[in-house]
Amino acid sequence: MTQPFKPYLPGVLSLIKDTIGEDMAVKVAKERGGQRLYIPDAPKGDHVLSQIVGLENACKLSKVMGGGRVDVPCGNIGGEAGRRERAAQLLKQGLSFDDVAAEVDLHRRTVERVAALQGLGPGAQKTLFD
Repeated sequence: MTQPFKPYLPGVLSLIKDTIGEDMAVKVAKERGGQRLYIPDAPKGDHVLSQIVGLENACKLSKVMGGGRVDVPCGNIGGEAGRRERAAQLLKQGLSFDDVAAEVDLHRRTVERVAALQGLGPGAQKTLFD
């Protein structure tokens, strides 16, 4: 049984989480992680931020953060680093290489390398004094 995924939400994503909730912060990270996002002073329904989090939440963010551009970090949500981080978490929970590969959309061999680097599984490299 896997434990629920605990997202890492640094910087702006943490402020978004505190303002409109973790689910919305994760959604922003998935949609715009690693990109620059413009927060308007008065969001409208057709703005990209409103389309991601809804108009009411976009207005809350605008009120708290003010208008302007923000660089949205990826956190551990998207990209290769996010998938590898999630793979390491699942391996620590005891999932098989194949199950982890299917869950996080990585090749099994990549999961094996993650396990070896983390000291998990049969391919883990031992330290000099083990």
